[in-house]
Amino acid sequence: MGAFRLVSPVFIVMFALLLTACPGDATPPRDLLLSPDDFPRAGVTETSRETGETNQFEPAVQVELTSLDFTVLESLVLFDSVDLALALLSEIKQDQISQGVDAHPVDGFEANSGVLADRLHGEDASTLFFVEGRALVRITLSGVDHADRVWDVARLAREKSG
Repeated sequence: MGAFRLVSPVFIVMFALLLTACPGDATPPRDLLLSPDDFPRAGVTETSRETGETNQFEPAVQVELTSLDFTVLESLVLFDSVDLALALLSEIKQDQISQGVDAHPVDGFEANSGVLADRLHGEDASTLFFVEGRALVRITLSGVDHADRVWDVARLAREKSG
């Protein structure tokens, strides 16, 4: 019985250390967001960054970046599993079908919502949801050719969050 009492606290401490060292949670969600450094041209600034959690206590983060040519709003929710992220994306896709948006796999974005017409700060914009690992990511882009360029911004976000 004495050996059990000694091993039990050691096991608990080792298990806790293992959990904190787990590579899936090594990067804080805010570090998975786009930043001005992710855009090759100068003039992109971060206008807001928020950190919080969903009503189910999943980590949630958001950033807004602006330049003379565009504004991008990126939101990311980090779920416990990829299955949870895919389930929420599936619900989003079901809502979009009624608006005539049909999502098709795009190179590297097999799990996406399709491009949705949206508004951002009173301007026409395009929104795209996709799953990368355990993250559900939303990109909203306004500016010139936003419907075509939203995929380019999504690729940058996928590289950062993947």
